[in-house]
Amino acid sequence: MQHTASQTRTYIGGRDAEGRALEFSVVNGKFERPDPSGTIEDLTGATILPGFVDAHCHIIPMGLDMQKLHLGTCINREQVVEAVRGWAKDHPDGWLLAVHYDQTKFDDARHLTRFELDAVAPDRPVLLRHSNGHASIANTKALELAGIEPGTVDPIGGTFVRDDTGVLTGVLLERAHERVSSAAPEPTLQEMTDAVVRAGSRMSELGITCASDMMTGRWNLERELLAYHEASQGGCPIRLRLYAQWGTVFGPRAIPRSRLAEIVQAMDSDRCRLAGTKIFADGAIGSATAAISGAFLTTGGNGQLIYTPERFHEMVDRADKEGWSVAVHSIGDRSTDLVMDAFSRTQDPKRHRIEHAMMLSDPQVARLAALRCRVTMQPEFLLRFGHSYMKQLGPERAASLKRCRSLLDAGAPLSFSSDRPIVPGDPWDGINAAVDRPSGFDAAENVTMLEALRLTTRDAAEANGDAGSMGAIEPGRLADFQVFDGIPSKESLRSVHCSGVAVFTPQPGGEKEASRSTS
Repeated sequence: MQHTASQTRTYIGGRDAEGRALEFSVVNGKFERPDPSGTIEDLTGATILPGFVDAHCHIIPMGLDMQKLHLGTCINREQVVEAVRGWAKDHPDGWLLAVHYDQTKFDDARHLTRFELDAVAPDRPVLLRHSNGHASIANTKALELAGIEPGTVDPIGGTFVRDDTGVLTGVLLERAHERVSSAAPEPTLQEMTDAVVRAGSRMSELGITCASDMMTGRWNLERELLAYHEASQGGCPIRLRLYAQWGTVFGPRAIPRSRLAEIVQAMDSDRCRLAGTKIFADGAIGSATAAISGAFLTTGGNGQLIYTPERFHEMVDRADKEGWSVAVHSIGDRSTDLVMDAFSRTQDPKRHRIEHAMMLSDPQVARLAALRCRVTMQPEFLLRFGHSYMKQLGPERAASLKRCRSLLDAGAPLSFSSDRPIVPGDPWDGINAAVDRPSGFDAAENVTMLEALRLTTRDAAEANGDAGSMGAIEPGRLADFQVFDGIPSKESLRSVHCSGVAVFTPQPGGEKEASRSTS
């Protein structure tokens, strides 16, 4: 194929992660073999990696959270209360929404109650979302606006926590948390679109060139799909892959299939694509709602399955028969058994994904390898939530969480992601946590740097259904790549290229705002 010089840019002198010489051309947004007839860019001394693929995150929530009260630095309840008091003073109107609340940082690991929040904000709704996204603390006003009364029955798959006398404490677990958070005003289409652009711009600065939203339809599936489409066409510098919540496709909240098809067909599938559907099978370790064998040290319970096994099998079976890729959130070992049972009955388990799979026995590792379903893990969790895992499970059980080495050795299809905004989500934090697991976590589960890079690029792309089209610097693949000064690290990133856009990343101490130029 012939290309004009204006269509072709050739990069020479660079090396890949293994130190091998790497030269290539970019033609119409794709990698091609070197073509000296185009513009030449000399990258001598640089290392070039494929763009990172964050195959499990929450993009609109990330963009919205960037404008909420952040409680991540609060290590006791007094600090949380004072942070809420200060935010309420500076932002006097509407719902007070906070993120990254984490009671396991407190000495006694005891939750705040609605009464403590009422004392500083009695006349407006307050909702503190837990750092794991599966729980929250509401004040009395928020409960009232959500229609929660003293006699309200717990929803299936959730709990309105009560004290020993039966009084609502304001602690909300799983579906109860979703019910109250849904009472807050929904973001508008424009607010959602702006959130996608805001989040995408931040991720691009970190070397991410493609990200998967793993809960599309949190508010309104049609509006969210339109927001992602509009953002992909007007300002979002990364590619977008979307996994719609099962209920918004097949359940009571489903939009008409004709309308869904119309929106999807309007998308540029390279830039933005509906990739599958998402189901939650259990909760999280930090809130003691993951479905585990044995018991949590803080509650004595063993977590909860969101659905009965019969209902869960029905949901997976329906999506599979209609040709969907199914991604299932499963953290506890008891939950993961249920997911593997369901996947084993599908036409092709390799098409489906288990998200997290944090607690695995040897037989479960072997079974995942045999099923060949994809497993998407988030090593950064060990870095951010180690304190929580130790308190909830004890040091011995916590040490074996996220068995990356075991899965790789068994031949299971593994990939890495972040689950942002649950964590900050710099890919290098996850990579480094997988290569050198934090203190207290079994070092026998470490992976090599080259493996971690592959799991965050090529293998993550394959988890999204993008096998062969991105995630590697090879002819015919989408030309998403990063340039590093010397050895790749979060400090040496120079620029990120995606679809003809270069984001030049400032070095520490340099300019704070990234500039963009056409490449």
